[in-house]
Amino acid sequence: MRGLFRRPADRLADVAPGWLVETLRPVQASPRWGAMLRVTAAVTTPLIVGLAAGRITIGLLPSMGAMAASLADRGGSYRSRIIRGASAGIGGAVGYVVGHAARGLGWWTVLVVVAVSVISALISTAGAAGSQGALQLLVMTVISLGVPYPETPLTGALAYLSGASWALVLSLAGWPLRPRAPEEAAVAQVYRELGHLVEEFGTDRAARLAAFDGALKIAYDTVLGARSAAAGQDTERTRLIALLNQAAQMRNALISVEQEGREPPPEIAEAARAVENVLAGGDPPSAPLRCEAGSPALRALCSAAQAAVELVSGREVTTERPPYEPVGYGARLMGVWAQMRSGHLIRDYTIRLGLCMGAAAVLSELHWMQRSYWTMLTVALVLKPDFGSVFARALQRGLGTVVGAVIGTVVLYAVPYGPAILIPVAIFAALLPYGQQRNWGLMSTFQVPLVVLLVDLLTGAGPKLAEIRLVDTLVGCAIVLVFGYLPWPASWHAPVGPRFADAVSATASYLRHAFDRDDPQRALLHRKVFDALADLRTVFQRAVTEPSVVSRRVTTWLPAMTALEHVADATAATVARTDHGARAPSKEAVRAAASSLDDIADGVRAGSPMRHHPELADEETLERVNCAVRGLRSTLSENGAP
Repeated sequence: MRGLFRRPADRLADVAPGWLVETLRPVQASPRWGAMLRVTAAVTTPLIVGLAAGRITIGLLPSMGAMAASLADRGGSYRSRIIRGASAGIGGAVGYVVGHAARGLGWWTVLVVVAVSVISALISTAGAAGSQGALQLLVMTVISLGVPYPETPLTGALAYLSGASWALVLSLAGWPLRPRAPEEAAVAQVYRELGHLVEEFGTDRAARLAAFDGALKIAYDTVLGARSAAAGQDTERTRLIALLNQAAQMRNALISVEQEGREPPPEIAEAARAVENVLAGGDPPSAPLRCEAGSPALRALCSAAQAAVELVSGREVTTERPPYEPVGYGARLMGVWAQMRSGHLIRDYTIRLGLCMGAAAVLSELHWMQRSYWTMLTVALVLKPDFGSVFARALQRGLGTVVGAVIGTVVLYAVPYGPAILIPVAIFAALLPYGQQRNWGLMSTFQVPLVVLLVDLLTGAGPKLAEIRLVDTLVGCAIVLVFGYLPWPASWHAPVGPRFADAVSATASYLRHAFDRDDPQRALLHRKVFDALADLRTVFQRAVTEPSVVSRRVTTWLPAMTALEHVADATAATVARTDHGARAPSKEAVRAAASSLDDIADGVRAGSPMRHHPELADEETLERVNCAVRGLRSTLSENGAP
């Protein structure tokens, strides 16, 4: 039953010509190598076509569109990758038209730049696709203002879109062979992390649980993102949802087994590896899973593992309710609009971006720098709201630009102007995905010389171009720090406290419904807890990259975050036991624990320490949860609300 997760109509690999399979196989083999090959082909092909036509510069705009769409491809389902790449292409094309129309307007250009900055900031609130489109809208407006492309607005926009479309074609190259490859890979990663969690049971537990929770969240987002576009019921994607649900149950049961002082049976790790193998295209297990279950926790663990093995062995699967609320397009648009109108963080960011872009545009009109549009580009890239700490981005981009400019200077000295420059262009394009996965500074190190080489093809400025880029970029970083960071007190305070309070409230809501197996909200509330904890960890990690005056204050939240994770894990583990034979706690005891968590959340939002201790019911069945709640309250009482 190899290839269980491909329907007969999907098995193009079985009937496709051998040359097609072999051509696409490297792209499928390794995500990193596949990304490097895609970006290299996407960026260099338009230049090669232009070279063959006798004018290499006609490939510049398609090459830039291809680079934008390629960098927007950060994995996920094919549907989400198409949306992000198309958004980047359309945003860049519109930006080219706007910039071309505003070129030569003098000081009116400053108002155009500020207006586009405000629009870009608002569009960026509409999720990942909106963020990519907004970035390229602003970037291409600035580039079109500063670089005298010979193409007309319509021709240039179509050229840019053609490059983005070419990049999308390469991103979708594996779709005919395995239409559900991204979803299957995401679920396989969950079971890979689950295998590590079982094999290293009791060792570095917190890190392993965090890795599993992160993989599970990504997998749910990937599968549900693809599933929402499927016409009718898709049995195999429903099976993937069921596998994710079983993996979540195994995770909770493992914690329960640990609390009982037991070791998980070796068959559990074997089951996780077997599921991962089938998802990778291997054969399903030849025999059903046999597992000893001598306690409620072990029964919960073995039951979930057996169900997962049966799912990949061909068992019929009924409709699985995903632990997420279905949100229609209308509701999403209304949510984005409400965030634009009432979100003070969005308003602050919009003002900061407009102010900084306006300052950079004023410098451009004063003609103090030779290529001042690079200063505006730096401001746009550093002030992106979803790329982490502004301070860290300014520092990393400054350092990355220094290194990249030096590399670009050396390349321009060593490589003569003309077709030979395609070789370093291909090398830097291949390195972009690697730098993007590592950090902002390393991506700048590879992106700076690539952009320098592309612009040099049009201007022929030579090595001096890299030096100009270095100065202009450092000026842009300084503008961000002076106008977009230091005058804004909100920049000095990371929103860890509100996220922490939200996670505590989510835990309390889940606890109230956790022991009612018939409650349809239980799975949804369970996922909301771990999503809230994941958001909290993300905010915390971004905050610790701020200057020490901010990061020192933020690190005081770490003990409380650890204590809150213990509460969530103790709740999930207790639920796993009660679902498989253990006695459930009374409703009064559950309400008391949930009320205590609500009191903690209210205290954190008010900024006051935990001064009083509400009574918790003395029930053995809820002992571990109550102990974890007391530990959380004690941690906050000792440290105060940070």
